[in-house]
Amino acid sequence: MTTAKLLGLLAAAAAALALLPRAARGAPEDGPACAECHEEEAAQWKASSHARAMKPEFLAEWESQGKKMECLVCHTSTFDRAKGTFSTEGVACASCHGPANPDHPDKARMSVKAGNDSCQACHSLTYAEWRISAHGQKDVGCMSCHSMHRMDLRRSDPDQQCGSCHTARLQDFAHATHREKGLHCITCHMPEPKATHSKIKGTGVRGHSYGVGAETCAGCHRVQVHQGGGIAGLEKEVETLREAGSEEAAKELASLRTDNARIQESLQADRRAFPWVAVLCFVLGLGLGLALAGIRRRAPDAAAVPGDAPPGG
Repeated sequence: MTTAKLLGLLAAAAAALALLPRAARGAPEDGPACAECHEEEAAQWKASSHARAMKPEFLAEWESQGKKMECLVCHTSTFDRAKGTFSTEGVACASCHGPANPDHPDKARMSVKAGNDSCQACHSLTYAEWRISAHGQKDVGCMSCHSMHRMDLRRSDPDQQCGSCHTARLQDFAHATHREKGLHCITCHMPEPKATHSKIKGTGVRGHSYGVGAETCAGCHRVQVHQGGGIAGLEKEVETLREAGSEEAAKELASLRTDNARIQESLQADRRAFPWVAVLCFVLGLGLGLALAGIRRRAPDAAAVPGDAPPGG
């Protein structure tokens, strides 16, 4: 994050804090009070996203959306809708355990059911996704994967977190080959949402339906998922046209070869007949010439009239 952006967020956060109800800006009560006895839990909580629910990024977004008080129901502790006040900034102990009981710890316990109802109040969309998932159908709840106070995974490696139950899945071919390419369980089963608005209303950063559909595979295998069928069809059509073209070309070539053979045969016949034709033409021409010469020699005798005396007689 750049310095300018950080300063902008801090300025927006300061402006948003100035608009919070007066009672909301008092010293947080339940956190330090619980920490007197529950030091380890308090230390884990301080490092969690719950403790940072009023961070500058949220306050800047809250202000840009009109500073709706309803947002403080989940981003503060014990928010009073009627008065618009809350006890502590962020999601502190009272958000899940309830307000401090005066009889605690002597007579009353401040335990909370390690189920999903406490999470549902704020993480409504995530809860709805979980309900329709295979985890939800088998009641593999929030605390099966998330630690109670740190709010992170119980194991630092997400694959090992999934593998604690799905051991065989990490070893089968499809999952093993994906892991070789640097992918993890959550890459496909809990993809990050692309739309920014889906991060609001408690859906969290990743989905919890755990299903893998065509749209998930298409993120990497777009050609195979969306275009593979079309490409296969086009390739088949091209091959069909190519085969049809080859057949037509073969027929045309055969026809041309037949015509060429006929022409060659005709030329050979003409070459064989040419000497005889030349001799015949010569004989005919010679005979015709001799005949014409004979006709010319007989022409004066034929022109004389019988009984006429020669001139001078």
